[in-house]
Amino acid sequence: MTARHLASALVLVRLAGGTGSATPAHAQHPLDPLSADEIRIATQVMRADPRLVDAAFTLVTVAEPEKATVLAWTPGRTVARRARVMGTTGAGAVEVEVDLAARRLVSLTRRDGVQGALTLTEYMEGGKIALAHPEFLAGLRKRGVTDPTKLLCAPFSAGWFELPEYQGRRLIKVLCFDLRRSTNNVFGWPIERLYALVDLRNREVLRVVDGGVVPINDGDHNFSGVAARRGRADTSRVRVTGHEVRWGNWRFHTRVDGRVGTVISLARWNDAGRTRSVLYQGYLSEMFVPYMDADYGWYSRTYFDTGEYGAGILATSLKPGIDCPATATFLPAVLSDDKGEPFTIENALCIFERRLGEPIWRHAEAMNGTYAGRPGDELVVRMATTIGNYDYLYDWVFNRAAEIELRVGASGIVALKGVPTRHMSDSTAAEDTRTGRLVAPGLVAVNHDHYFNFRLDLDVDGPANSFSRELLERVTLPAASPRRSVYVVRSGIPATEQAALVEAGHAPAKLRVVNERETSALGNPVSYELVHANHGRLLLDPEDPPARRARFLERDVWVTPYEPGERYAAGDYVFGNRAAGGLPAWTERDRPIRDRDIVVWVNLGMHHVPRAEDMPVMPMVWHSFRLRPNDFFARNPAVD
Repeated sequence: MTARHLASALVLVRLAGGTGSATPAHAQHPLDPLSADEIRIATQVMRADPRLVDAAFTLVTVAEPEKATVLAWTPGRTVARRARVMGTTGAGAVEVEVDLAARRLVSLTRRDGVQGALTLTEYMEGGKIALAHPEFLAGLRKRGVTDPTKLLCAPFSAGWFELPEYQGRRLIKVLCFDLRRSTNNVFGWPIERLYALVDLRNREVLRVVDGGVVPINDGDHNFSGVAARRGRADTSRVRVTGHEVRWGNWRFHTRVDGRVGTVISLARWNDAGRTRSVLYQGYLSEMFVPYMDADYGWYSRTYFDTGEYGAGILATSLKPGIDCPATATFLPAVLSDDKGEPFTIENALCIFERRLGEPIWRHAEAMNGTYAGRPGDELVVRMATTIGNYDYLYDWVFNRAAEIELRVGASGIVALKGVPTRHMSDSTAAEDTRTGRLVAPGLVAVNHDHYFNFRLDLDVDGPANSFSRELLERVTLPAASPRRSVYVVRSGIPATEQAALVEAGHAPAKLRVVNERETSALGNPVSYELVHANHGRLLLDPEDPPARRARFLERDVWVTPYEPGERYAAGDYVFGNRAAGGLPAWTERDRPIRDRDIVVWVNLGMHHVPRAEDMPVMPMVWHSFRLRPNDFFARNPAVD
């Protein structure tokens, strides 16, 4: 990510012009997203309260009923609907719940001194505030820029650091990009070493930092692609009713949330007529993207993309034939801006079946010349979000072997730093490329990381589960044995949160969520395994302020008892906050987790050391982990 949000905000303004929505007038399911009318009702109720007249709403979403209520619900029953709202005022953050049927405020909680996420209006206003400052304009003129309409001046979150200017302020940094050569790449021409530090609360520029003129890049960094196209009508075996999806033996509910993006709920498997629960709910909980440059304009680029901005609110429409097959089923997302006004993102989700061109299982028997196999096909639920210069795809993938894979893809435009160096033989090359790679004459792509945390409320054959960690340990055999060693599996079921922590780079182990009350046909406890390898671990000093805010990355896997208020790995409020709450704070209580309703939190990381091939737009890079049944069935479910 780089200077990020104004471009995305402009997309949202355009989308907000549409009023159409496919959301039903009356919710068909207790977990359905709010409709446009429900958002309007919530806004009307809140604006009638004098405490909220001037509030900006950073998240307006469905307030999920209690888990027991959802599990007991059957189609056709009345759905009680409430809205959950996170907002921000001059004094701090507010949390609100609205009864939509009664049109009344149920609760209002103040979080004075705590900052809510950036709002759409702030995205738009940050650059304007900087461009009204004479010293900032003078810095632009020194670089030959006299027409501000040919600029994208974008707000960066400033993070939190132990500096006096951070105390009690709502800060962003503003950096501009030259658009005079731009067609589709607005980030290819950074105006380097000129920054405005802006206090959003007081609408003032606290400081202009000019580190000296770097010539604006003169290369062509635009790109083109084939036009989006629609194909024939959907002929797949996917059935989508409202927000409920059926495919083969799988059935689940899906929606888009403004903060976390795709939410998958109530994933169940039809096992020969018996409906068996696997995942009550899963979603992206938090993202952290730190850049590895200590210059003034770069050290604060330590973004919490879901907590500071919102993966769902910045979702972009998926293009048939490119982002998804033309035969996919597309669903819109109805979300709310910071004024409480609904807007629709068309094609926010796509759902499609695909054949992989490989078997899900096979066997060719040489002894009698027989062959048996089944083609590998799978169901994909996909969302794309564009957060500044980066585009992310989030895939939830279901297959015939009763497995769920979570895939994250990254594309878009790498964050570029203007430098004097034009060739690695230049005398300035060593210093200019110390924290990145020269990817074009005069442009360095800065090294950075992408970290993702997923919240997985697994209910394996019901809510009462345990977490099993089976270590694979080498055993030396007696001297008389022809073999010198084997490995054995040492089973253990932690009783509390602290005992369940899975260290970064842990020893080989099998991680499972087990239902100790239910056994397979062979008498083994039924379970689902987490097949996971974290390829990007946090390399920052633990006392570095960004690392202290991202302490949820200190472990690869966390396990907590189910608590509906514990939603986000870094805590509810991330923007401008000194230290994260979230997982490290919750697990200090060391609560019991055995044979209880538990939640597993999984970290997935990518280190991105850029290359020339990432220009002008980088190819998609994927990382993933998988949930797969382990003694959940009597045999391979894909055989049937």
